[in-house]
Amino acid sequence: MNARRILLTGATGLIGRQTIAPLKAHGFTIVALTHSGKSVAEADETVGADLLDANAMRAAVKSAAASHLVHLAWHNNIADRWTSPANIDWAAASLLLVRTFAEAGGQSAVVAGSCAEYDWQGDGLFSEGDKLGAATLYGKAKAAAGCLLTAAARDIGITLAWARIFFCYGPGEPPGRLVGDLITGLSADNIVECTDGRQKRDFLHAADIGRALAILAEENAHGAINVGSGQAVPVATVIETVARLMERPELIRLGAQSRPPDDPPRIEADITRLTTEFGFRPQFDLESGLANVIRLERRG
Repeated sequence: MNARRILLTGATGLIGRQTIAPLKAHGFTIVALTHSGKSVAEADETVGADLLDANAMRAAVKSAAASHLVHLAWHNNIADRWTSPANIDWAAASLLLVRTFAEAGGQSAVVAGSCAEYDWQGDGLFSEGDKLGAATLYGKAKAAAGCLLTAAARDIGITLAWARIFFCYGPGEPPGRLVGDLITGLSADNIVECTDGRQKRDFLHAADIGRALAILAEENAHGAINVGSGQAVPVATVIETVARLMERPELIRLGAQSRPPDDPPRIEADITRLTTEFGFRPQFDLESGLANVIRLERRG
């Protein structure tokens, strides 16, 4: 087995696309796993499998012969992401994937968790040891998978980092995500109705998330690790920055849509472990990150 081969699931997703280059920079040979098997240009190799098909998944893992795994794939239909029972299927599939990877001789895995695993009550600053208490089925499924995998990693002979990713933005967002919808609406000269935007969220560019995941893979990290910017900003700041950079602030209608009454006022990552143990520093601040996304989207 090549000790520098890495199997990457979700390779064509918002974060996966941004993870390939930093993994290559660390010297990994990238084996991208996609549902269709269609070649991923940036990857060194591509294998196809439906991860919910156990036999197909096992064949793909065996074919990849990877020493490392970065698992990002999950149910990602924007319409029912938070509530779909498919989240349970993906939790089960993730457990089996990691077990199969270990049985095939894999050594180290990085698996994508979520800030949605945390109990969002309280002051809104979350560190890895804080209470889990997800309010959504998505968060519950992620938390269940993460707790079992981090506890069982040593027993099955691997190291495993559970990367709790906070709020991601980046080029190529699917419809239904904040930054992508803003750019689409403003590009079409449409009025964009938003909430008041007073809720604070921890946003990090997908390229920086990809860099963080690559560092965790390189370092054979273990346990739960928050991946975020470490600074929550009002959603209104994101909205107004995009509008200003696109020179269309007059099209924004803050407060035109209501927020849910239980919408948490603040969700922010304590990234002490990521920065102290692994030396991670974001390349983008919010302004430069949003400018990067706008430029790439305009380039088409």
